[in-house]
Amino acid sequence: MRAITQSKYGLDSLVLSDIPTPKLDSKQILVKVEAASVYAAVLHLVTADVSLVRLFAGFRRPRMRPGQSFAGTVVEVGREVKDLRVGDRVCGTAPGAFADLVVARAKRVAVLPDGVDFDEASTIPVSARTALQAVRKHGGVSAGQKVLIIGASGCVGSFAVQIAVALGAEVTGVCRGAKKSYVRSLGARQVVDYQSQSIKGKFDCIIDTSSSLSLRALRRLLVPSGRLVIVGAAANAGSSNLGRNLAAALLSVFVKESLKSFLQSDNNDDLPVLLEDLAKKRITPVIGKVFTLEQSAQAVEFFASGRAQGHVVVCPTS
Repeated sequence: MRAITQSKYGLDSLVLSDIPTPKLDSKQILVKVEAASVYAAVLHLVTADVSLVRLFAGFRRPRMRPGQSFAGTVVEVGREVKDLRVGDRVCGTAPGAFADLVVARAKRVAVLPDGVDFDEASTIPVSARTALQAVRKHGGVSAGQKVLIIGASGCVGSFAVQIAVALGAEVTGVCRGAKKSYVRSLGARQVVDYQSQSIKGKFDCIIDTSSSLSLRALRRLLVPSGRLVIVGAAANAGSSNLGRNLAAALLSVFVKESLKSFLQSDNNDDLPVLLEDLAKKRITPVIGKVFTLEQSAQAVEFFASGRAQGHVVVCPTS
């Protein structure tokens, strides 16, 4: 089968190779990949632009093939898999998704509802699930609240805007100026261009997916007892930003505001909920650009450039 491989970190190391079709264990499925999404973690794992990546992905060179969040069709199931069958349309997560075929744990996928296409579905398992956990679980967003979403045009931020709006919140999005109309189309009531405007007002919740603002600056934007949720650990290229995240956890013990950071967890209950929302158009991932498998390096590079308005997807069958 065809797959993207890499022998070292860096975009120039991505190569389209022929490799053996992987074997299944009893609890796995083999999926024909129709689409795989590109997002921040993919960039970090491919380039190791954040040095912390090397501690778990391989110090000298990556141990895993690129890609993780995918959608496709089941072509083989392990003998212990009971709820899935050949021909099912699914999405989920598994390493090495930039390939014709991917092996996934059955418990890490969900069946697509009718009417959901593969491109859109590939964006759900990581980006949408992270946004849902940020807004609902960690942010506690509810109707009538004022919510600030920093990085509102990004993979996670764009879903966070839509989810918060669906919950009845009044959303202010922060993005670069060229993407203001895109963020408004997602449902944000106000949009701030971080390149030329300052953020004003007080918010019940701040979802920060991409900024390097200090905790002091962020706390100034919160109402008393407001909530700050920092998504992930890599707001800036070259830095894990763990210092700010650890400081938030420590400071939260002594202040009225709730300050926390988190990494997405593979909650099996979230994926079906999000797919139902997708099927009913309560959330709509905008696909900004589609690349072929051969163009995987260009896809990651295009994502890294910040030019994309919407999600970047790799489609092996294109």
